[in-house]
Amino acid sequence: MENINLENIIIEPFSIKHIEDVTSIHSQVLDGWSMKGLIGDLANDSTESYVAMYEGKAVAFCSFIATEDAELVFVCTHPLYRQQGIGYKLLSESIKALPTSVNSIVLEVRSKNEPAINLYKKMGFETLGKRRNFYSFPEDDAIVMELIKGGVMGLN
Repeated sequence: MENINLENIIIEPFSIKHIEDVTSIHSQVLDGWSMKGLIGDLANDSTESYVAMYEGKAVAFCSFIATEDAELVFVCTHPLYRQQGIGYKLLSESIKALPTSVNSIVLEVRSKNEPAINLYKKMGFETLGKRRNFYSFPEDDAIVMELIKGGVMGLN
């Protein structure tokens, strides 16, 4: 793991220039998207996606489907940069950048993904329920969580 200073992390909208870095990150995470899937993300008008940049390289990625409300459909950090606050910074700044029409953000997370669940709780997401056997390969339940703008993070 490379130790970084969060002040050196820049959050910016995901674009085609990030595609190789983000494809590399996705190849190393469970349920990662292919390059074709990421290009589809770019083409979707309802999608808001962001990257965390460090020394000119994307090290984390998140994507929302944003209409009146938003769904966080993916967030991942390169394994070499985890547990340093990059995911928190990426999500905090990305959520604040969502359209003002967005009133809440929902997500589903694997029940065994404790680091992600802890991150979401720290950000103010609350558990709404569980979807049994939602995931396969490996099988797992999904925890459904929601953040209301103006919640713990004080989102406007």
